[in-house]
Amino acid sequence: MPDTYPLAVCVGEGLVSFVPVTAAPLEDVRTFHRSLAGAEWNTAIALASAGIRTAVVSRVGDDGFGRFLTSELRRHEVDDSAVDIDAEAPTGLYVKELSPRPDGSIDGRMHYYRSGSAAAALSPATFESPAASALLAQATLVHTSGITPALSDSARAAQDALFDAPRDGRLLSFDVNWRPALWRGREDEGRAALSDYVRRADIAFCTRPDAESVFGTSEPDRLRELFPEPRYLIATSPDGAVAFDGAERTDSRSLDVPVVESIGAGDAFAAGFLAGVLTGLSLTGSLARAHRIATRALLSTRDHID
Repeated sequence: MPDTYPLAVCVGEGLVSFVPVTAAPLEDVRTFHRSLAGAEWNTAIALASAGIRTAVVSRVGDDGFGRFLTSELRRHEVDDSAVDIDAEAPTGLYVKELSPRPDGSIDGRMHYYRSGSAAAALSPATFESPAASALLAQATLVHTSGITPALSDSARAAQDALFDAPRDGRLLSFDVNWRPALWRGREDEGRAALSDYVRRADIAFCTRPDAESVFGTSEPDRLRELFPEPRYLIATSPDGAVAFDGAERTDSRSLDVPVVESIGAGDAFAAGFLAGVLTGLSLTGSLARAHRIATRALLSTRDHID
């Protein structure tokens, strides 16, 4: 893809996920499929699928799982040149537990094994490598989420460095992605931190359940009152989304498609919306593109689209 195309850089944790081949309690499952996961990495893959030149800045272990993750990025035409290899810390992973729902869809529950991972050692120094600094200097947009600052003190410092850096016209996108387990015992600190990131972002995404948990309201107009700073503010639910571009508000409905499992659909939705912004679509057009790409994540138990 030509270097003159807009460049989106996604910063955050990559994980290996193990997905059972059948929906059953983990103690009864013998076979799993291996897949790439991690909110920002899922978004990067979906952005690349939408024709956006995309790169990831992150860290993985010097192990087979780390090599699998970087090879998956390359397979999806995502630049992995700024993914640092940690010689000591392992690549994080999680196991998904699947349970059937009465409507025929599948409920997914994640069990994480990421403590002390390479990605948890993200720090401001991560951005000083020649590859990372070059990508960030070229970026039209940088996307990250509320997962990164919850991983460790150094990862939070990395997130702060992204928000503190001069933007020079670069857009900063932030997805709240509230993970209470990662903030256990410091929930108020987490809510304050994520609120600050939303206020400082150019584009902010939040599910309505997360908004209720973090900001005390899920009403889109009230959220806009609380957070007037981002140009774009998007509140999502399984039924659809409400998006603001300044004072303009647009409501949209989700596309009617069969749902296998919903994990990862929010990352794909964010990618579709960002792709719309980067290619000059209207607010309505960006939402339509977001819904189209999100449907592709709903059709499998993988977290990312293929």
